[in-house]
Amino acid sequence: MLLTLAHFTSISATFPWGILLTLGIVHTGVMYQLLYSAIQKLPTPIIGSLSFIYPLVAIVVDSLAFGHTLSAIQWLGGILILFAAAGNNLGWGTKEKAPHQQGLEQKAR
Repeated sequence: MLLTLAHFTSISATFPWGILLTLGIVHTGVMYQLLYSAIQKLPTPIIGSLSFIYPLVAIVVDSLAFGHTLSAIQWLGGILILFAAAGNNLGWGTKEKAPHQQGLEQKAR
């Protein structure tokens, strides 16, 4: 679909094909293969926590590699992501069953 938008006149012999292929094959293909094959072996709460932490790690790497600085609100967002991941793993949001639900379970036994 995007082929019609390509500017083939700007692609020359000096075009960095090696970098483009490395980016596409290694950084996208191999990375996703490793990521999703590992996720199959993890318990669901850990997968949830990793999905929270994944964007935060990308921000930290961006800061280290490119010197990008975060604003105070972005730091607060990162801290909230960490609290959400911790709460997910530690069961902070779990609620006890309502009394009427406990009675139904006992009747079902």
